[in-house]
Amino acid sequence: MACLYINIWHEVGKFFVNTRTFVILFLYRIVQPRDLQLKARLVNIKPVEPLIELCLSDYVLDILNDFPGVTNLCTWPVLVLDSYVISGMCSVARQVVKFADNENVRLWLGFRESCLVACAESSVWTKFCEIDMMKSVEDILASPRPDSNLVYLPENVVKYECHLAKPVRIHNIYKIARNEQNNQSLQSSVPKEHLKIYHNFSEGPYITLADAILYPCFELIARSIDFSKINSKIPHIIGWLDRLRLEHNFPKVNGECNLATDKIQIIVPSVTCGSLYKADFIRDNAEKHTKQYKIDDAFKLVEKIKNGIRNDVLSPGHSIKFNWNDIPLAANPKGGSLPQSRADRKCEQLESMAKAAMHIVSEKNYRIVDFCSGSGHLGILLAVLLPHCHIVLVENKERSLVRARETLSDLKLPNVTVVQSNLDYFVGTFDLGVALHACGVATDLVLQMCIRNKADFLCCPCCYGGIKQCHELTYPRSAAYQELFSGREYSYFDLAHAADQTHDKDNAKTEQGYRCMDIIDTDRKLHAESCGYEVSLGKLQPPSCTNKNNLLVGTFRK
Repeated sequence: MACLYINIWHEVGKFFVNTRTFVILFLYRIVQPRDLQLKARLVNIKPVEPLIELCLSDYVLDILNDFPGVTNLCTWPVLVLDSYVISGMCSVARQVVKFADNENVRLWLGFRESCLVACAESSVWTKFCEIDMMKSVEDILASPRPDSNLVYLPENVVKYECHLAKPVRIHNIYKIARNEQNNQSLQSSVPKEHLKIYHNFSEGPYITLADAILYPCFELIARSIDFSKINSKIPHIIGWLDRLRLEHNFPKVNGECNLATDKIQIIVPSVTCGSLYKADFIRDNAEKHTKQYKIDDAFKLVEKIKNGIRNDVLSPGHSIKFNWNDIPLAANPKGGSLPQSRADRKCEQLESMAKAAMHIVSEKNYRIVDFCSGSGHLGILLAVLLPHCHIVLVENKERSLVRARETLSDLKLPNVTVVQSNLDYFVGTFDLGVALHACGVATDLVLQMCIRNKADFLCCPCCYGGIKQCHELTYPRSAAYQELFSGREYSYFDLAHAADQTHDKDNAKTEQGYRCMDIIDTDRKLHAESCGYEVSLGKLQPPSCTNKNNLLVGTFRK
């Protein structure tokens, strides 16, 4: 049985939900998902975030007092399929759509079901839908009525207007153009802006899940800011809203305009009209920040670090005995379909991580979270090796977790829970966090979560060039590095990008790349040490098992 769990706040006969729950309930209402039950928990204490009044008569739901323990692992709303937990607004929304009876609604997931599948740290578009627009709505709801007659339109509304005005960028745009124009001879050399494919909807000519998420946000903003007064400033948004209402029967949300709009002047801010599909500035301009003189300049800065930059190579637990013959084939990479050489390297990586985990855990009954678990290679191996521990697999990619669940079904392991969630939605407590090749900023999100839980950690970082400022983190991480790179933060990202230049052992930049890896990971080490950890920086064994072979092992000083 599938259940969607939400929080409802109530007072004196009125009921309220937060913005993300409001969006999910709006989607639930228009999708009318089959075989998905709605369960609610009544909450008396109001949160800091603004709430939206809800008409309960619009929904068929059960109000309960007791809930499955797995629902406590993530931020609500959560969706539970048997013991499989899904959290995060976009992930939950995608799953709600999959329960739709209407085949046309299921097409909202887009080309190869890729709509909003990327996490907010790596995708500007997902961040806009899941983070930025939610924040704009919350700011509007939390703002008191102005003392003056001026009201400012949120910048994200203007950014979306610019986005709708820009050329469409989708995978199969030339195929769509050939069909739309009935011209199969149309060449892919034609510039995309000349194809006459427009943003009728948020991602192009066809409706997607992003439209269903963004629509109630704009409706809520329109309750406080009368869009009819600024039609000429946001014509694409007005047309987009009308198409959703007329062509797809999207209803207006309940409520009237909060302001006496006839007396209000709406100020439309100026914004840089960049594409919401555009990657982060730092990554877009990688070629501009990897000049050798910049790397050399950054090397001079880190020479001031106390005790220097060093890698001890051997990590705690490296001498623990380990035999792959004792591991079931379903938990052994060599038992799958990987090529032999790749399976061998994967085994070496997992063995190093497992030995370090066994060293930390010993006989303790730990809850271990395998963050960015992929298909569960590491977490499932730990579940076999440490049957007295409970393992939680946390991964954002649904397809990876399908494979993990198949493996778990074969092994019949009782000590594993599967969670489909972005890292910032996971709120469960744990004793040890592990992450093998968590890309870029994900490694630092894992470390941050371990520090908050005062949990031990094992992290083998990856994709250093993907490190960037985000809504959850800033760089550098440690106070020592922040002092060094003050006013020169791009020198730090220069090092991060150069740390990815380790793919060819004969390349002149490879040795430099490994030094840059150690510099970045020393920043992580120093940050964790300042939070009460003992940390070692070593390498997976043998180091040749992967180009990204650094291993951070941290134990909290209890």
